[in-house]
Amino acid sequence: MTRSKYVTSARGLLGACLLVLAFALAGCAGEFEDDDDDDPYQTTTTATADATTTSTSQAVTTAASSSLASATDSSDDSDGAATTASVIQDSNEDAAPGKEGIGYFGPESGGTANPNDRPLPLMYFESHGVNPFVDADEDPLSTFALDGDTASYEILGLYLGEARLPPPESVRIEEYVNSLPQDYPAASTALGLHLDAGPSPFGPEGYVLLRVGVSNPRPDTDRDPVSLIFIIDTSGSMASDNRLGLAKTIAEGIADRMIDGDRAALVTYGDFAVRNIDFVNYDRRSNLVTALRGLYANGSTYAEAGLRMAYGMAEDELDEGRTVRLVLFSDGVANVGATGPESILEFVDEQAHRQATLTAIGVGISGNYNDVLMEALANRGNGTYHYLYDHAAGEEYLSEDVNGVFTETARDARIQIEFNADAVRKYRLIGYENRAVADEDFEDDTLDFGEPGFARDVTALYELRLEEGASASDTLATVRLRWLSPASGGAIETSAGISVGDVAGSVGDTSAHFRQAAAVAEFAELLRKSFWAQCGEISAVADLLDGIDDELGGDSDYTRLVGRVARASEYFEPYCKE
Repeated sequence: MTRSKYVTSARGLLGACLLVLAFALAGCAGEFEDDDDDDPYQTTTTATADATTTSTSQAVTTAASSSLASATDSSDDSDGAATTASVIQDSNEDAAPGKEGIGYFGPESGGTANPNDRPLPLMYFESHGVNPFVDADEDPLSTFALDGDTASYEILGLYLGEARLPPPESVRIEEYVNSLPQDYPAASTALGLHLDAGPSPFGPEGYVLLRVGVSNPRPDTDRDPVSLIFIIDTSGSMASDNRLGLAKTIAEGIADRMIDGDRAALVTYGDFAVRNIDFVNYDRRSNLVTALRGLYANGSTYAEAGLRMAYGMAEDELDEGRTVRLVLFSDGVANVGATGPESILEFVDEQAHRQATLTAIGVGISGNYNDVLMEALANRGNGTYHYLYDHAAGEEYLSEDVNGVFTETARDARIQIEFNADAVRKYRLIGYENRAVADEDFEDDTLDFGEPGFARDVTALYELRLEEGASASDTLATVRLRWLSPASGGAIETSAGISVGDVAGSVGDTSAHFRQAAAVAEFAELLRKSFWAQCGEISAVADLLDGIDDELGGDSDYTRLVGRVARASEYFEPYCKE
């Protein structure tokens, strides 16, 4: 039977405390059992104080959440974002921004002051649990939205630079995997679908790892002109750790990649929103650069006003038939406290249908950063989410991911896999816990799904236990990939299948990039303390990577991964659940 895979969450400090008390009184954890007594994987799972509940077979185990620490009601959406219910009060929220010159939007004392008689918030993350194994004969369909974000992997770099491991709830496995290049052939004009499989390097004997790859076209200098709107948080918190300085540098780097026909504008927000630069053409982008260099951080934060002003400017450009890209730079922290971000997210949700995409770029190092809000803004704004903690990370973004600001090949992309229960006993999706989609919604093109980004391949990994006696000719799985064309809005779908006979005979028979994907996924599972990686050792990840050094040793992404694995091993201690 098909079961809904929406993940619903009850969040908030009060709810978490009550649940902790309830579990303490009960003296036991929630448990469900597998019918395979001889399975090397034990499938007892534990519910903890995050209070993430589920009505689906796709996300069961939860870990303590450090998301928006507010005792308010939660709000659920298809992207799994956690938000508070408090609303920014703005008597001018429906007013149109000025058409010309420098202006402001909103009251002079709106939003949340920083500081506002409260301690600065710390690093806000959210746990979405860990996907369990699913019996293929009970639920053969697995459906999820694609995700081209990479922020979680960059947050790892921040923590390792401070000689510590990242919080488990900050680790989103798919973002670790998708931060590394794959070996898929480049798609020609749209998305391409690629499947391969081999023995699971870290699973019990007889388990199979299935790699589902989605390839993007490679960057092309012959692109259509766009209208860029930079939205930069200039509140007081952006003075910390040179956050604003980093944002200005990266924005200038993006401006340097403009081509003839592009336009760019600049909006900032602190106590209020300011239209610093109205749209300037490519040949006058030096005016934009001058304005960027003159920005300074001060005051409280009124993010909603900044976003409203920017989307108002986008509307005029869209009416002229232009393509609009909004790029937000912020640490996200100032919307936690007296005024919550829900009204901001609702507003961005409402604007998504106008086809202006929002790229969220988080900046900051240590102390206070709101990962939850920044990811939610990108999800709601039909864009991608990246995190930059120093200029080296910024340069890497400009070299590898900046094309996604100017170009997109797909919107609302999602995957549905049908496993053949005659060949597959059970399966689990590794990561994508907050991207679950109801199986019956796969063909509903009115819903919001995910954005794969541009020029970066997207990968999903499944661990499978095959049925004994499955023959080589048996179909293992059939994969459907569906998305909307940004140009026409029409739906496009492609599909591919893989059989038992296509599974590689040994780990060594798989490609180097397959093994690299397996290694970084296991690395992420260890860091997030996944139920399925307990008692695991980072040294095993290092060994697998060492085996592909001859093939990938010259690749900078591989080298960086090897370095991060080595650094993490200095602080990592294996954990075993009793």
